[in-house]
Order: sequence, then C-alpha cells, then structure tokens
Amino acid sequence: MKPRSITRLLAALATCFLASHVAQAHLTYGGRDFGTYSGLTNGTFTITDQTVTGNYGWADAADGILGDSHRGRAFRFRLLNPALVTLAVSANPGTNALVLTPAFSVYLGLGAVTPFAPSQTTNPPAADHDGSTASLAWRTSWVQTNLNPSATDESPTDGCWNALGDWKIGGDGDLPWDFSQLSSLIYKGSAAATGTASNVTSSFALAAGDYTVFIGGNDLASKVSGTAALGHGLAVTFSVTPAPVLSIAQKVFVAWPSGTATNWLLQSASTVSPNNWSDVTNTPVTVDGQPGVVLERSAAQQYFRMNYVP
Repeated sequence: MKPRSITRLLAALATCFLASHVAQAHLTYGGRDFGTYSGLTNGTFTITDQTVTGNYGWADAADGILGDSHRGRAFRFRLLNPALVTLAVSANPGTNALVLTPAFSVYLGLGAVTPFAPSQTTNPPAADHDGSTASLAWRTSWVQTNLNPSATDESPTDGCWNALGDWKIGGDGDLPWDFSQLSSLIYKGSAAATGTASNVTSSFALAAGDYTVFIGGNDLASKVSGTAALGHGLAVTFSVTPAPVLSIAQKVFVAWPSGTATNWLLQSASTVSPNNWSDVTNTPVTVDGQPGVVLERSAAQQYFRMNYVP
C-alpha cells in the first residue's frame, strides 16, 4: 500500500474511532467544576485546554429539535446565595484542536453524579447519556409533544440536549417512561458567538442552587464538513459578583393640599410653643400628585404647621 493511502486510512480510522467514542460518552463534569461560591463575595475561576467534538453542537441543539449532548462540554458550579454570574467563553485551539465558534447555555440542575441513585432496573446505576433506554423514552415523548403526536420513536432527535429550553436525560439504571427519575436541567439563559467571532460573554442573575453550563459550537454548517468529528478547543472564565443589597431608609412625607398658595410656609417644632417654630427648608416634591417634603425618620417626633407669610 502506498504511504499516502496508509495516511488516509489511518485518518479515516481515527475519525471512526472518535465518532464511536463520542457516541458512547456520558454526561460528566470531570475537571470542569468551577466550585462552590457563597455569592456574598467576588470570585473567579478559569478552566482552559478543554475540547468539544465539532463546531456545531450548540447550534444543532438550538434549532428546535433536540441535539446530541456529546457535542457539548458540561461544566458545573454551586451558588449558596443569589448572585450575578458572568461566563466568558473563548476559542482555545491549542496544539491539536481547531478554533471554536463558542456558545453556551446555563441550566439549574445537574446530570447524575456519584454516588448514583439506586438503580430502578436490572442495569447498574450510571452517568446519564442520550442513548439510555430512559433517555430514548423521554426523547420519544418530547417528539410526541412537540413534533408528531403519532411518533413511536425518538427520531428525528439527535440526543436530549435543548440549548434554548428545559430538558431531561437519564442513565442505564433509570426506569423508562418514569421521567421523575431523570436528571432535569432547567434553562436559565444562553449566549452565542456568531460569524467569525471566537469569544462570547454574558451575565446572569441566578438564585442559590447547583448549575450546569453546556458549551458547544455555533456553526451549524460545519455539521456536514470534514471537521465535524474533530476536537475544537475552548477556555472559559467563570466570575461571581454579589447581588446588590437594597437599603430602605424610613422617611416621613409631610404633605399639604395641592393648589396651596406659595405664601404658606411649612414650619416644625419639637414642642408646641409660640417661640419654638422654625421653617422647614427641604425642597418640596410631588408624590402621586400630592405636594410635600420628604424628611428623615426623626421628623415623626415633630409638630408641623403651615404659617402664612403675607
């Protein structure tokens, strides 16, 4: 066999191996945990040198038909209090990966993580994946609800991943058609680079909880290209900023009838005495059509009167 033919054969075999390997992959977070944050102080964490198969996974999961979760990378984090979370995802091609057109979705909830729940079937419990019997049943139900009420299988879906909405996924130990056993991922928002852009950043106000971030490519045309089964590199920086804390100061609003002549002057006193009155110099404001002045809480202990000044 000629050297060039051998090279082509090895490339083809490598592509087939990669595709087969990805098809059997499970939803995991190994090496992709941003950590736990109180949400009360600033925090940041960067993960680099990650790859995702293909440059189209997110776009394929955002086209109205469920996509292959194996064409995305799952990351996780935990918030103990409400906070503003910012994600900055960029292409990180490295040595053996191509440039990614990054996009991501944020979900409340996690896929199954160890220790796995006791199995409901004869199969041992395991991490979630698109091809489990439980996942196939849910995908079929999704098709019946959203595309074809008469559907008897999961086609035309490629997996469980919904980049723009809620979705479920199960493992080998989950009982088919009992969707309460599946992992539920509740959509909270997304962001996507377009065209030739190689980075995307977005912020989300999130409540306390465990979250999944799914990152993939946003170039749907590349699904049928020669790079569809190749690795595309990415890096992501996760940041937490405390949610603003409101401070509500109690005030006193002293009002008078609208249309009152300008030569009436508001005065106050700590005791009712002829020589104890002083002018209130606060600038008048109008609240719901009512003229008056806004004073500090201590004014609640004062006496007020309108004094006519000719």
